[in-house]
Amino acid sequence: MSDPYAATAGAYDLFNAAARAGQMDALQVWLPLVRPRTGPVLDVGAGSGLNVAEVLECVPGAEVLALEPSAAMRSLLLTRIAARPDWHARVTVRPEDFFSAPLPQQIGGAVLLGVLGHFDPGERLALLAELADRLPVGGAALIDLQAPESPRRIEPFEFRAATVGQLTYKVIGEAWPLEGEVMRWRMSYLTLEGERVLVEETTEHRYRHPAVDDVVREATSVGLALERLGQSTFWMLRKAQA
Repeated sequence: MSDPYAATAGAYDLFNAAARAGQMDALQVWLPLVRPRTGPVLDVGAGSGLNVAEVLECVPGAEVLALEPSAAMRSLLLTRIAARPDWHARVTVRPEDFFSAPLPQQIGGAVLLGVLGHFDPGERLALLAELADRLPVGGAALIDLQAPESPRRIEPFEFRAATVGQLTYKVIGEAWPLEGEVMRWRMSYLTLEGERVLVEETTEHRYRHPAVDDVVREATSVGLALERLGQSTFWMLRKAQA
């Protein structure tokens, strides 16, 4: 089976750099709500491990269960962890997806960034129910609802991620609305020397952009309160009182 994240993994942290400040702001709101004594922090779709590292650095005693099905992304995560032997006893990296991995009965918190759109409505409700069942009262999960807020045509756009030495890394993307909340995204990742393209890898995937009202209703139905962090795309899911 092909790995849809193999194309972006080649320079993922460079491509993600423009979004990282917003992610960090959201993490700083969520981190004080982590309850490490309750259970491990669950990172679903842990990617290159940026958020795993933040938890391990900022929450003394916290353990992390990181789920990352993409072999390419998992290699970045494990490389990051390999550089920190002091973390090895505190983090477990599993190759399964959310519904395949063995989950602990209780978790101290959860982070799911760039993930929710991979689940259809039935799966999304089941995921929220699983989180609600495992979070402590007052515990929280950090999610994002990625733009656009509802499916629409996204004309081709590009941004220069970074120039490192003599080479430049660039992304070109576009998207089309499909049925319901689904969009089809096409992303091309380029490595350039001047105007000469050395590497060009293109991947397509389907991603869901559910209406906020739908997610609020689903979360409420399982005992979670959804709260937007300012005007950002980041949201906090909090376990309500029983």
